[in-house]
Amino acid sequence: MQKRNRKLLAICFMMPTLLTGALCPLKARADETPFGYVYTTDSLPKGHWEYEQWNTVRTGKPKGTYTSLDILNEAEYGFTDTFSGSFYLHSSLLHTHNALNPDDPTETLDNQTNFDLNGISVELKKRLLSPYKDPIGLTVYAEPELGVREALTGENVIERAIELKLIMDKHFIDDRLIVASNIVFEPEWERNGDVRDKELQNEYSVGASYLIHPGWFAGVEMLNRRLFGRQSFGRQEASAWFLGPSLHFAQKEWWTTLTVLPQIVGNPHSLGLDANGNPVSDASRTLGEYEKMEIRLRIGVDF
Repeated sequence: MQKRNRKLLAICFMMPTLLTGALCPLKARADETPFGYVYTTDSLPKGHWEYEQWNTVRTGKPKGTYTSLDILNEAEYGFTDTFSGSFYLHSSLLHTHNALNPDDPTETLDNQTNFDLNGISVELKKRLLSPYKDPIGLTVYAEPELGVREALTGENVIERAIELKLIMDKHFIDDRLIVASNIVFEPEWERNGDVRDKELQNEYSVGASYLIHPGWFAGVEMLNRRLFGRQSFGRQEASAWFLGPSLHFAQKEWWTTLTVLPQIVGNPHSLGLDANGNPVSDASRTLGEYEKMEIRLRIGVDF
């Protein structure tokens, strides 16, 4: 019953948001970004709203079938020209069949094809330096989050986290070339029944995008994601590198960005032994916490 109620809540929230974005008159240019993963310091103008949807496909594990469509709905408001706040609704459609448990390769995840609400979060973003006026753009970002479902496994959990992000960018060649970089630290506290755990997510990313035609940017993004157990830098459990192309298109009131990120290398390669005593590993990637491929489509509408 609780699971069904969360599904109804997700649908009830998404429908009015989608209708509002489709029917309300569009009056201002969207707060667009040429990247699917890397943030830039561009800020939503004071008094404007933006609706954005993030659709991310994660797929590929060492054994079995594993695909998740993570859906993030965002409503953002510009309090000033340099300070904005957002509300996020996190949900996902998870399909697994004979896929190994990332935390224990001797077990398999439940075979499932389920859509459910994962949690909510609030974003606060403040631009300190502008790439249009200063030598470099600089923005600080904080996002506290409350989770009720583990997106990786589909298990019901209670999770508290806060994502802290430093965003930097610089423009070249009369703003036709945009280079951006992010540093992220996200401590997490999780409770699953009587079991409590804490970990630290860490990410470094960089992207470059070039204006190839009016309204069109093409670029590349690279991410390094790391996981630390017990929130200790001395307990690194996984590290994965992703590299791939991005394509961005913008009209006056809306924009969209597509990024394809295959995992190119990661550690550890070996996840241990399965229930039959066979090693679970990949030649160059780590496929426990992370997947072989991610594909993200972002759509933003300003109103």
